[in-house]
Amino acid sequence: MSKGKFSLLIIAVSMLAVVMVACGDSDSGEEETIELRAATGLSAQHAWWDATMVPWMEQVEELTDGQVQFETFTGGELVDVPDEAEATLDGTIDVGLILPIYEPDQYPMAEVTMLPLADSDTLVATRAWDRLLTEDIDLGDGETYYDMQFSDFKLFPTSTTQEYSISTTGHAFETVDDVEGTSLRTPSRIHELYSDKTGINSVTMPAVEMYDALSRGSFEGSYYSIADWSGYGFQDLFEYTLTGINFGHFNAFIGMNQDTWEDLPENVQEAMTEAYEDVLISGGEEWLDRADEMVEYNESEGGEFVEFDSLDQEVQDHFNEGIEETWLEYAELLEEQGLPGTELIKVWRDLIIEEGGDVPEALKDLE
Repeated sequence: MSKGKFSLLIIAVSMLAVVMVACGDSDSGEEETIELRAATGLSAQHAWWDATMVPWMEQVEELTDGQVQFETFTGGELVDVPDEAEATLDGTIDVGLILPIYEPDQYPMAEVTMLPLADSDTLVATRAWDRLLTEDIDLGDGETYYDMQFSDFKLFPTSTTQEYSISTTGHAFETVDDVEGTSLRTPSRIHELYSDKTGINSVTMPAVEMYDALSRGSFEGSYYSIADWSGYGFQDLFEYTLTGINFGHFNAFIGMNQDTWEDLPENVQEAMTEAYEDVLISGGEEWLDRADEMVEYNESEGGEFVEFDSLDQEVQDHFNEGIEETWLEYAELLEEQGLPGTELIKVWRDLIIEEGGDVPEALKDLE
């Protein structure tokens, strides 16, 4: 064999070896490593990331024996809130922690979990949210909630937040006049509707922008989950919190572009599904633990927690006014957009009740 032909043979063998290492040798059982970019605009300490997303990724890596590896980005390093959905769909990232309530123009039905409730907790709302996203419940023309809102995604529901309360930097609600004119950050259009009915001034902004605004006195407080304070440092700002009245639950999900999902091997898909099923409820329990920690810390710093039923009756009546109307107005808002708003709120009502929660009495007769 000539020296030239021998050199070509060596090069060819070397290239074949590189391909075999990259793709895996079927005889040895080796698998190609799949690297996925996962991101959130939230901080790394946020409960959704720390107690749901991170355990989910760790379990996926473990179940696939390291075949899947995640490169992670938090706190706006790669994607800001609420751009995770767009970044997931356009391929900027492979996996996103999606917060659809922040984009009502894109996902108008996502806000249903923020409807005020007579009784609920994180686990009740988490189970209801999971069922709303994953069960084959017909909302009209054979389409499910998922079909109507999130069909571009392969998604895995996360837990919802703890129920929302009202917290302020010190403003108390001793009279109706104390309620009317108060400026509160509203996390959804539902809270804007409710605020309008009770004379509260709405301030709309993502949670990640609230700390600086509250510190400057730009507004007096917010509808917010106590358990979520630590994700933003609010435990050092809020001094007065109204509990015992439920202003709904914020939701999220782990999302992937459908094309990305369909390109994954079956064993990886099975691992991701198994991991989600394992972390869903434990992620919800984290909110309960964090709420207890926040209450203890905040009280030690002089914070006050006031039960709703201890307020003057006129103040209670004022807060209660319009809760049922808020449900109906939200349904009407969706209907005007050609969406099945009435059917949606009835389904959400039924899921909450079936999972152990409760809704205002007037809504139980809604047909």
